[in-house]
Amino acid sequence: MEEAKKYIRSNKIRVFSLLILFIIFVAVFIWTNNNYSIYKSTIAKVISVSESLDKTEEGPDGRKENYYNQVITAKVKNGQFKGETVILKNTYSSSVLKNEKYKKGDDLFVGVKNNDGELTGSISGLKRDKFIVLFIEIFIFTIVAIAGKFGVYTLATLVVNISAFIYFIKLYISGKDFMLINLLMIIFFSVVTLLLLGGFSRKNIGAIISTLITTSLIYVLYKLTIEFGGDLHYELMDYIAGPNDIENIFLSGVIIGCLGAVMDVSITINSAVNEIVNSTKSITVKQLVKSIREIGHDIMGTMINVLMFSYIGGSLAIVILKIINGYSLFRMIQFDISFEIVRFLIGSIGIVAAVPISALVAVLFFRKGMKKDDTDIRDNIVSINDSNRGR
Repeated sequence: MEEAKKYIRSNKIRVFSLLILFIIFVAVFIWTNNNYSIYKSTIAKVISVSESLDKTEEGPDGRKENYYNQVITAKVKNGQFKGETVILKNTYSSSVLKNEKYKKGDDLFVGVKNNDGELTGSISGLKRDKFIVLFIEIFIFTIVAIAGKFGVYTLATLVVNISAFIYFIKLYISGKDFMLINLLMIIFFSVVTLLLLGGFSRKNIGAIISTLITTSLIYVLYKLTIEFGGDLHYELMDYIAGPNDIENIFLSGVIIGCLGAVMDVSITINSAVNEIVNSTKSITVKQLVKSIREIGHDIMGTMINVLMFSYIGGSLAIVILKIINGYSLFRMIQFDISFEIVRFLIGSIGIVAAVPISALVAVLFFRKGMKKDDTDIRDNIVSINDSNRGR
């Protein structure tokens, strides 16, 4: 208790700011729960629900799917019938794949009709803004509480990058060349993210250069692979409407998808070199490169696994769904998740390439003032003996 009081006394401004932020977030959440008047669509709050089993169907793998009917009594919260009670009907399956199960307290978007004095209607969806606002508030509060000023900078980069992404998409819709837009996005995201988070410094400039070089290498490798190995079957991708430049759109998604991982590797290595050089002025280039290789080995494996988990998480639901509906795993790999495999492999190549590229850029940036030796930087980056690693 004394430690808590001591912390509060020594960090009054921060604690007061977090308290004000918490109060604002509570007020916003309460308002979001009652903001029915801002919607043009009719909203009704569920008062009670009764349900019964409708039927049971058997899937290709023998699994049984139950279907239920719901009779929902709800109170209209806005519009012409505000304050009135409406009766709604809903059908959902036990997997809730193509439908939803509603419960008491839910806010629903509805279409209301007056049939001889009795209000009935249809459900068009669940009002989810309060859940979205809650998660956004939790994210903002935790990142500011834990990271402080750096958390604010992180939020600023997110806002700027999301706004820029929307702007770039509008440029594409207006007819601009997509590859030019893609190039601008990569440069903008790399420069703005790293400069906003770390400021204008040698380590950040080095990280930006490393990121752009690595991204360019990924692009060249992809183009060469497609040129000599054959193009992908883009018509097998889900949700594709058939734009003429689908190849470039897929490539853009791949590169931007691994851009964050490449930036992370680049800034980690450049920051580490900055700290090592500043704290150990007598270090030689050979010793520095050996340290970089140790750092690179440690972050390479984790970043590749992070990339893999991200792609697995993104496709897990649809993969399991298709398998239990009769798709074979081989067919899934061949036709459905082949694009995820390509994304993962290209991203992993980018992470691996980012280590030596970032090392070379960092050593060149921070070599001035270091202890001289007669070794070649490029040879060190690729030839340090790893026999003692892990001991």
